[in-house]
This record gives sequence, structure tokens and C-alpha cells, in this order.
Amino acid sequence: MKLLIAVLLFVSTSLATSCVAIADSSSIGLTMTSDRNPDNFAIPKSMKYKLSGEHEFNNGLILGGSFQYTDPASSKSNDQNLEGTIGYSVPLNVAFSLNGSAGIGGRWEQNPSTSFPYYVFRVSVDFAINQDITWDLISFRYRDAFDSSNNYHTPQLATGLTFTLDAQSSVSVKIMHNWGEGEPSSTGASLGFKTKF
Repeated sequence: MKLLIAVLLFVSTSLATSCVAIADSSSIGLTMTSDRNPDNFAIPKSMKYKLSGEHEFNNGLILGGSFQYTDPASSKSNDQNLEGTIGYSVPLNVAFSLNGSAGIGGRWEQNPSTSFPYYVFRVSVDFAINQDITWDLISFRYRDAFDSSNNYHTPQLATGLTFTLDAQSSVSVKIMHNWGEGEPSSTGASLGFKTKF
């Protein structure tokens, strides 16, 4: 099973990182997220650091890969996620666009025997306020482990803004609400930076 996870993640990540020559645009990004208690925003739960890469083709196809490190505020051990996705962006008109993706990933803690694979689907609607500001009106993530005994049913609902700094760089802010196994698990606030090349 571990070999299957490794192969799937390697193929997904390789696809996401080996298409620079034929991609219309490529980007890398770093996002920091502070997850807070869902009932009391003043209480921290964890800090997440995510490194991601994307390659978008002229036809709207997007291949991506990411690595996320989670540092919990409690004494619980940290965990990591490695993920590969394939998605598509469709402009609805001059201002609105619809985005969707599907992917597979692996999650593990300090003990490698705790690793397990998961699948993820994302959909979002963006609104271009002007040429420099885009509002991610709503985005939804559905994520679950292939084996339900791993208790990783973790949907997310979010909204945010992206500010274009120049032709290559942008900064984004987002607020999100997370669930775990049907119960509210955290409210998060994130700050991200992305650059194209």
C-alpha cells in the first residue's frame, strides 16, 4: 500500500513539475495559515506552511503539486501532506471564472506507519473586481481518506482576495472554515504569495 501511495504521488507531482516547456504559465507559491479554535478565534490550533507549484496551459488545464507542513499549537505531533492535482479554469464572462480540480495525496505524521492516501476535489468561483484585485467569492474543498477508518473527512469553505503586485507576483488573503468528520474543527486565516515565471 505504501508503495502504491509513493508511486501515485510521484506520478502526480512529476506531471505537475515537468511541463514547464509546454505550459503557458508556471508559478510557485508559499502560503501560511493560522488555524484557530472554531468557537473562539483567539485560541490558536496550528500553523500551516504550504509550498505549491502550478503549470497552466493555454486551454485552461492546470497541473499542480504541493507540500504542506502543519505545526500544532498543542503537544500533538506535526504532520505533512503531499498532493498532486489536475484542474481546469473556465472564464464565464469578462469578470467571472469557474475553477475546479481533483487530486490525490498522502498524509503522514512523525511516525511513518501513520501514513495514508486521500482524495480531494475543489471548486471555486472568482470575480475580477478590476485588473489588480480578484475576489475568490467562494471556494469549497471536499477531502477524505480512501479508508474511512483514517478519519480524514475534512471539507472546507473559504473566501478571499488576491492582489496583483506586478505582471509576475501577487499576494492573497483568505479566511476559511474547516470541518472534521462532520464537526467544526477550525477557522483559519491565511496569507499567500505567488510568483510566475
